[in-house]
Amino acid sequence: MKIAEIGCGAGNSVFPLLAGNQNPQLELYAYDYSNHAVKLVQNNPLYTSPPVGKIHAAVWDLSSPDALPPGVEEGSVDIVVLVFVLSALHPDEWERAVSNVHKILKPGGLVLLRDYGRYDLTQLRFKAGRLLDDEFGNFYIRGDKTRVYFFELGVRSCFILSPNECSIHLATDELAVIFTGAGPSPSSATIKTTTTEMEDEGLESKSGSPIPILLQPTIVDDEIPAPRVGTPLLTNDPQIHPRLFEPSSLHHPLFQIEQLGIDRRLIVNRKRQLKMYRIWMQGVFQKVGRTGAGETL
Repeated sequence: MKIAEIGCGAGNSVFPLLAGNQNPQLELYAYDYSNHAVKLVQNNPLYTSPPVGKIHAAVWDLSSPDALPPGVEEGSVDIVVLVFVLSALHPDEWERAVSNVHKILKPGGLVLLRDYGRYDLTQLRFKAGRLLDDEFGNFYIRGDKTRVYFFELGVRSCFILSPNECSIHLATDELAVIFTGAGPSPSSATIKTTTTEMEDEGLESKSGSPIPILLQPTIVDDEIPAPRVGTPLLTNDPQIHPRLFEPSSLHHPLFQIEQLGIDRRLIVNRKRQLKMYRIWMQGVFQKVGRTGAGETL
């Protein structure tokens, strides 16, 4: 069993796997664009003396045009873990990143993905002037010069206008397009909502103003009540990055969707009477290919 964490940082995924591992055949690979991050992994005691299994770490750029990651052969990895990785890439690099992931995975191999969703608390806290593209509002640059993109997920959504009024739309799913070349089937999108209450963390925007309720999306089911007749509704289409509408050089479908949804975590500050959401995209994608004996996934 080979698992590769790409964009490993300090090893927040590989080390818990290694610590709980009981399979001597497990091989973990940790890759990051940052040489500093890779050194942090290599200096961890679990790296130098793994209890069971093996671990390797190296510098590698997921968007590199040619080279495979060190130590990995084409079609040899069972699982690729991408945690807040695609959001750090420029949209022009998504296609190359997906191609590289597809290249190292076995037929039937899985991608486990977690990334930022549109209207996440982090996005709403950005100051003016952090947008990398003034005409497209989902791509930002942080103070440390790293980039972050907030993905749109294509599910039925309701933007609250008042306690009894909302606007409904079906959005195009960016992650589905990136991995499969098309949107998801209705059965592939799932929603998970958890609630966390916090009493002491400030939830105001960086400008000091509470976030307007229009910027707090609420995901709903098919039983949503109809808005009042004559109520003005939001009509703007979701902001899908124009790069996804351009012709692709990839021979889709490269992946099929096993699971795709939203993890929304409500943070409540009772003292300031503020509510904010952490909104994360979660997906499981399976590489399309042959497993042998003529069987096609």
